[in-house]
Amino acid sequence: MGPQIYKIYFNEGALVIAESPAALSGLPNLYYIGDDELHKSFKILTNAEMAGKVLNFGLISEDPEATFREFIEDYTVIQAAGGLVFNKENQLLTIKRNGLWDMPKGKIEKHEDQRAAALREVMEETGLNMINISEKVGATYHAYFEDEATMLKETHWYFMNSSGKGKLKPQEEEGISEVKWADLDWFKGPEFTTYQSIRDIVSKALANQPVVSEI
Repeated sequence: MGPQIYKIYFNEGALVIAESPAALSGLPNLYYIGDDELHKSFKILTNAEMAGKVLNFGLISEDPEATFREFIEDYTVIQAAGGLVFNKENQLLTIKRNGLWDMPKGKIEKHEDQRAAALREVMEETGLNMINISEKVGATYHAYFEDEATMLKETHWYFMNSSGKGKLKPQEEEGISEVKWADLDWFKGPEFTTYQSIRDIVSKALANQPVVSEI
């Protein structure tokens, strides 16, 4: 099991809660903060993004999960789920939403569990069927404004695989203009213009990809 780390993104900046400074290496414009500065720093983060600056704030905690859960108690948390789908050619499914590459995902409906929501969203947004779902990849967190309130979305990601033979159909009413299978190297190149949270979960999936089972 790797080190505990929680990244709460607001656009490209993040509030990061981790067990050690090593987990924060490589983050640009990083400022270390104390326990009592979490909410203040998050407010600075959202305001800085509005001013066109990307900042990252890092907090070292003995129990990152407990610190994170306590922090988000002050916000409305929206639950969502999505999938990282591989085909038999070991390509990964991606969508273009509102001009940026993304992974299929969406809000979990009432009385729906994470895995069911992840499968439904992949099928609705891509037109793909014949999908196997396996273990969880992880979760991503990002904040946004809605009616001047700060909302926090927690997205649960699952590994999936598919025969990939069906015709892909983007869900245009959700702002999706393209769906495609791409070689894994493509996701490491300049054409993969995406959100940092998506880049993080794709990197994690590629590093921990399970053996693909037959459908």
